[in-house]
Amino acid sequence: MKHLRPFALSHIQVIVIFFICCLFLLGTSVIDAKIVFRIGPDIYVMEDDGTNRRRLTKNTETQDSYPRWSPDGKKITFIRKMNKKKSQTSGELFIMNANGKNLQRLTDDNVSDNYPSWSPDGTKIAFRSHRSGRSEVHVIDLATRNVTQLTGLIDDEGEFGSTAPDWSPDGTQIVYEKFIDLDKNIYVMSANGEDQRPLLPDPDPDDVPMMRFFPRWSADGQRILFDDCTWLNGEQLCRLTIAALSRRTHEIKIHDKLGKALLVGTACWMHNDKALLLGIKLLDEPKANYDIYRYDLNTGSLKRLTHGEANEGNADWIEGPLSVSPQGKKKVKWGTLKK
Repeated sequence: MKHLRPFALSHIQVIVIFFICCLFLLGTSVIDAKIVFRIGPDIYVMEDDGTNRRRLTKNTETQDSYPRWSPDGKKITFIRKMNKKKSQTSGELFIMNANGKNLQRLTDDNVSDNYPSWSPDGTKIAFRSHRSGRSEVHVIDLATRNVTQLTGLIDDEGEFGSTAPDWSPDGTQIVYEKFIDLDKNIYVMSANGEDQRPLLPDPDPDDVPMMRFFPRWSADGQRILFDDCTWLNGEQLCRLTIAALSRRTHEIKIHDKLGKALLVGTACWMHNDKALLLGIKLLDEPKANYDIYRYDLNTGSLKRLTHGEANEGNADWIEGPLSVSPQGKKKVKWGTLKK
């Protein structure tokens, strides 16, 4: 009986196999980055400190914005304006792998779609669409591509549409902006569109105009971050606000550090609700553009992460699978729920 010689790989074979595996992982795995954001017309990623930035999309005729990580960090959804050179453009919903590969178009309706937000289980995306004739919150099922309208189903005088949805970390609720006459307020509803209610009391229509923008849910599911603006004597006054579900509010003192001549764009939570990622435009700079800042909620420190000549913003942050923290339950990972 012959004895089989043990199989052994040469050093060259080991190196070749390792190289092939690396190429495979680069094409399919989660990209090593924490922040996804926009520079001009394209989507980029970078580390928490602003280093190691990489460009994911390269547009000439189109324009990308509002990127959001999927809960597992493997994909990014974003909005693409299909022709930025035309005065009338339609925003369409796209997804791609975290490294910019495998681009997929989700909507093709030639209307304005915007502000996507993943459901925590990664199976759906909430977004704003004009397909009903005005701005309303819709949800697309990624498996079937079926789109369901959640807001604007009841013809209520004084309502003028809704926008900018964000899914709660336990998947049961969605927060969004709602237009009311000349004002805009933050509302919360069940994930199926029921029980629509204001987070804070609606503005008094006889008072100064008030608009609240870009709500984002905290990872613990207990607070909502948004930008709160009023107009008095033609002057715009904005403050970054955190509101608890109990309606207690807390103002973030950004203006104390940078002055009043600024605008805050989109903002999101980071580091398990210990910090915020902000898009800020300093209006007194010679070339005023949005840049990305990190604000530490414990120390109040503010660090500028980008210094670009083009607008840099729409930042979204992730560190591994997002936590799920239903009220009264332990924090768990979505990966442990899928069996």
